[in-house]
Amino acid sequence: MGATRFPGKPLVQLLGKPMVAHVVERALEAGVFAQVIVATDHPDVAEAAQAAGAHAVLTGPARSGTDRVAMAVAEIPGEVVLNVQGDEPAVPPENLRMLAQLLLHHPEVPMATLALPGRLEDLENPNVVKVVCDDAGRALYFSRAGIPFQRQQNASVIQRHVGLYGFQRDVLARLASLPEHPLEVCEGLEQLRALAAGIPIYVLRAASHSVAVDTPADVPLAEAALARLQGGGG
Repeated sequence: MGATRFPGKPLVQLLGKPMVAHVVERALEAGVFAQVIVATDHPDVAEAAQAAGAHAVLTGPARSGTDRVAMAVAEIPGEVVLNVQGDEPAVPPENLRMLAQLLLHHPEVPMATLALPGRLEDLENPNVVKVVCDDAGRALYFSRAGIPFQRQQNASVIQRHVGLYGFQRDVLARLASLPEHPLEVCEGLEQLRALAAGIPIYVLRAASHSVAVDTPADVPLAEAALARLQGGGG
């Protein structure tokens, strides 16, 4: 609720509903979750989440979204946990299904996320997180900087990270028990805590892009994405 660039963001109205309600609806549409939980530190967000069909859990302050999720599920059963960003009201349900199914069918995969092909202009945009992977599809590094450096221009090697995370439950608990890593703090990217601790992050090709709401200017873009999603346009 206290986002610097957009105070009260979880409750902003999009097509007549608070943003958090849209996020809950997308998770329910995925059809793979035993329970959809909204972790928040604000009672108004919890109330809106419950009205949309989620189980709301009020948590204390958290260092990151991963830490907040770990708090929320500490007493809730389940072997696989997905962290869905609360500012992506049009997150494609297929993206959620892909991550959940990978982790459910492959318990040896500790953690997974998504990416999409990037563009050369993404390299100069610190708001676009880039990821480079090994040949097995495991992340080597995530950065807001332009990676890989284009000594010989090749846009085909640029991947933009899609901020969804899936965890085996024990891995999530381990991550939450670790101190923040200097790389995590430097880049402002919580997934670097996992890489620094030697936890592999598998990167899947996302089914489609999702529009994040970072500032009020993103609201009409999110509403357009919602309209396309609800109209079957992907």
